[in-house]
Amino acid sequence: MQPLALVFLSLYMVTVTSVPIKLPQDSYEVLSAVLEKNMKNESLPWYVAQNFSSPGQTAAAPSPNDYQYPSYAGKSEPSIPFPSPISTYPPTLQGSPYSSYYYRQPPSLAAGQFQPVMPARTSTSPPQPAEPPRPVQPNPSKPNKAPVPGIPNKKDGPPPASPRLLFPLSSPPVPLPAEECLTTDGEVGECLSAHDCGQTNGQMSGLCHQGMDHSAYPRVCCTYTAECGYSTSKTVSYFRSPAWPQLVTNHSDCSLEIDINPGVCQVRLDFIDFHLDGMTEGSCSPSNQMVINSTIKHAFFPTNTLCGNLSPTTSELVDYLRTDLPHLYLHLEDLPADRKVPKLPNPPTPSISLNVKVTNHPSKWNIRVTQIQCDGAPLQAPGGCAQYYNSFSGTMTSLNYNDNQYMTNMDMAACVRLDQRACAIAYTIDSMSVGASKGNKLGYGLTCGDYISFSGEKTGMCGTALAREVVLPVRGVQGVTMHSDSVFSKSEAGFKMQYRYIRDCQGLQYFRYPQPK
Repeated sequence: MQPLALVFLSLYMVTVTSVPIKLPQDSYEVLSAVLEKNMKNESLPWYVAQNFSSPGQTAAAPSPNDYQYPSYAGKSEPSIPFPSPISTYPPTLQGSPYSSYYYRQPPSLAAGQFQPVMPARTSTSPPQPAEPPRPVQPNPSKPNKAPVPGIPNKKDGPPPASPRLLFPLSSPPVPLPAEECLTTDGEVGECLSAHDCGQTNGQMSGLCHQGMDHSAYPRVCCTYTAECGYSTSKTVSYFRSPAWPQLVTNHSDCSLEIDINPGVCQVRLDFIDFHLDGMTEGSCSPSNQMVINSTIKHAFFPTNTLCGNLSPTTSELVDYLRTDLPHLYLHLEDLPADRKVPKLPNPPTPSISLNVKVTNHPSKWNIRVTQIQCDGAPLQAPGGCAQYYNSFSGTMTSLNYNDNQYMTNMDMAACVRLDQRACAIAYTIDSMSVGASKGNKLGYGLTCGDYISFSGEKTGMCGTALAREVVLPVRGVQGVTMHSDSVFSKSEAGFKMQYRYIRDCQGLQYFRYPQPK
């Protein structure tokens, strides 16, 4: 209580006599606290406010929350300066270490108000030595780089957290069965985790099933592309020319080795984009062709050389998931049915190689390679079929139809999936030019060198036909077989026809071959 009593006495003496008073040393700290509180625009204690009242007024002891500075709103400003009539302005405290404190009335404040201002104190203590500069730390994120200065008086924070992923990249704890997926670009892939897709050198082509995957671990549709010198054992892979879809003019040896998986009996080649140099008189040039080879002794290939434009050259959008695109089936372990073939010891690893050679001709290719299991898969074709159409309606074309020619010495069967509910099948010949016939008409039987024959029929057909419909009853496997001899003719362009099954045959008229006279 002694310091407070001294403060009361000092303020009373200053207010009444305006005589400087020397305060005890221990009271300066109390007075300093009062002044600092006043500088912060905080309410002064009631005992300070009482002594700073206007002359002739006696201030009661209000609570600290009720104290306000004097206001002259609506009244004439008194002639006596605020806060009290003192002899000197500003007041000074003799002998006080805080004598440098002073009051100043800024012009922006209203009359009768004051604001304390405290300048910087001068310290009497000896100067402290300057802190040496902190050494520049090396930049940990950029090895072998010059260090960069950091922010002074700051500590290195924790490393930035990795972005939160929308789905886990790790593999599921239990291996999921193989599942096929389709991308928005019409490609066929395999549903895998993002981690497994990267480990197998695949390419993520969107989410599995385009985001409608039922797996608890979200998967991606992983597609596999192969270029020159690659080897693949994937169920579906795409063999592409260098820098596809750009053209390549020369390439001496571009090969793909297909390692056959266990249980695979067929390999299907879909020519999505295939453009090489054309044939010469029904044969491919050795300098511009694709050659198919295999280590399997009893493999059956309808043809082992391909060239020309097997895919359409138009810029129209094509659904690459259709099964009636130009394609070719390669049959593995096609053992003869009339005799037993012993198995050789230490057989080579079953594989198929595709070798492309290009010389002085702008070329490109994109071939979808599909390995088909012998378990009744939807794409499994009957034995001996060079092409297989597994839809109940579609378009059939001979190889190299886009070049208006076909190979010589060829036997190629195009099979159609059987519809068990159909009683007839209709072939609509859009364009046909196979072999030669008298009078540019259709020829039959022994008059034909090159011909086509429908499955279940006893005779063949040759010549030229446009918009001709042939309706035949369904007897077993359906399709068309094309045969060509060794004689080449420029008028021989192949065929293109539509097919469809008919389930209501009441009153239907079947095609009738002409009878010999």
